[in-house]
Amino acid sequence: MARKKKKNKDSLKHAAVTTLSLSILCFIIGASFWWSGLKEKATIELKFSETNILETKTYESLVSEIMQDSSIQDKTKEITKRIEEHPYVKAVRVSNHYPSQIRIEIMEREPIAIVNKDPMVFLDESGFVLPDLGNLNKHILPVMSNFNSDEDFYPHGKKALSVKVIECVSLLSQLKKQYGELYDNLSEIKMSASNEIELILADQPTHIFLGNQDIDSRINILKEFEKELKPKSISGYSYLDIRYDNQVIAKRRHS
Repeated sequence: MARKKKKNKDSLKHAAVTTLSLSILCFIIGASFWWSGLKEKATIELKFSETNILETKTYESLVSEIMQDSSIQDKTKEITKRIEEHPYVKAVRVSNHYPSQIRIEIMEREPIAIVNKDPMVFLDESGFVLPDLGNLNKHILPVMSNFNSDEDFYPHGKKALSVKVIECVSLLSQLKKQYGELYDNLSEIKMSASNEIELILADQPTHIFLGNQDIDSRINILKEFEKELKPKSISGYSYLDIRYDNQVIAKRRHS
């Protein structure tokens, strides 16, 4: 009798487990259909991170077709690919967020100089070519003059192909980080026929001749020279010639 009761108890337990398992399975299937329906009905919201160089609507226009194309299942992958192709984009991260939001974080390339050619282009600190998208007048940047103007040397979204251009961009990047006062006051950087570098200041047309060798050490000499002038500045000179070892040839500006 005890054995029969135990058998009935085991049968009831098994039936309960089976019922619970079926209930869970039905819940999962129902939830899947619910989630699928919710995704179909929900309007996907695009959430862009703040941008500093170009307006967000520029990037929104790149992905509008993707958002309208219902045949594209993995929209994050397509959005990433499309935005990465833009010359001003250094990196992008696209992610899905519950229930129907796609977040797009963009790291832009920041212009550091303008190449004086037709048409003009921006360059970032690594020498990547950024086309003028109607934002040329929004940035006060030093102009690079007397460099190779061949359009083939400036492929959009890729590095400039001129060695001298890359060298001067590297110099400007160094100045911006280590000698900000000079970079901010820089109107033009010129390359002579003998590949010597000349800087021209903005507040006064002071010409600074750096030559074509040991540029780093000559910049350090200029920095020390300006320190000794305090509270005056190098703008009080019409030109400074630092092409010679351990000396500065200077001509004061006539008052």
